[in-house]
This record gives sequence, structure tokens and C-alpha cells, in this order.
Amino acid sequence: DYLQEGIGLRAYGQRDPLVEYQREAFDMFGEMKDAIRDEFVRYIYRVELVREQPRQRAPRTLTNQSEDDGTGQAALPSSSGDKIPRNAPCPCGSGKKYKKCHGAEV
Repeated sequence: DYLQEGIGLRAYGQRDPLVEYQREAFDMFGEMKDAIRDEFVRYIYRVELVREQPRQRAPRTLTNQSEDDGTGQAALPSSSGDKIPRNAPCPCGSGKKYKKCHGAEV
């Protein structure tokens, strides 16, 4: 709005309103970019790094512990048993979806 108000007066000064509008808009855009850059730099220099404490993992509960073969992963149910939905959590305890973990092997 500010830009449009000043352009009408420049036509009285024998200047092309379109050229003046473009020139002033370009100057205002440059000022906006400078203001954003200055604000970003001030924000970056105020950032304080905080170190997170290492998380302690909760012990995993394996579903079929009696069939563990020593590889660290629980044995998955055989294909003759209940079918595991693809979006269900994987029974190995990884926390991934079945389709991304052991379901990808099938």
C-alpha cells in the first residue's frame, strides 16, 4: 500500500510510474532480504549448545525366548502360524514395522 501511494505522485514529476514502481519495489525487496539476513545472524549467534544425556535403553522383551538361536534376535513365528500384519510392530523388538524389518525378508 505504501508503495502504491508514492508512485502516483511521481507521475506529476514526469517519471514513468511503472519504472518507478519496479525500482522502488526492488529496493524494498533488497531491504527485506537484508533485514531477514541480519535477524538470522543474530539468532544463530544466540544459540546455545546443550548436550543431551545419553539415553538408557529399556530392556527388550523378546516374544519367543525359548527359540533364541544366539544371534540376538528373537525367532519369528513360522509362516504356518498367525500372520503378522505388515504395519504391526516387528516381534523381534526392534521397534520397526514388520514390513520394514523381518517382513522385508519374505
